[in-house]
Amino acid sequence: MNWDQIFSRLSVTGVSALLCGVLLCLYATKLVRFIFRERGERLVLPVRLAGLALAVFGAVVLLDFIPGL
Repeated sequence: MNWDQIFSRLSVTGVSALLCGVLLCLYATKLVRFIFRERGERLVLPVRLAGLALAVFGAVVLLDFIPGL
């Protein structure tokens, strides 16, 4: 198995979007509390949904459903 050929086919945009989306989903509570302090409790769900959408976008790009990205 030649790892150089496998890594050369991966999209940097897709990997970055997938990683950022996963981290946004996992750490949404800490991130929202850090940025918005007391007002942040209501924003956890929308931030998690945005992270999920970003992760799905990254997966779609990695699977080459959107060529050229």
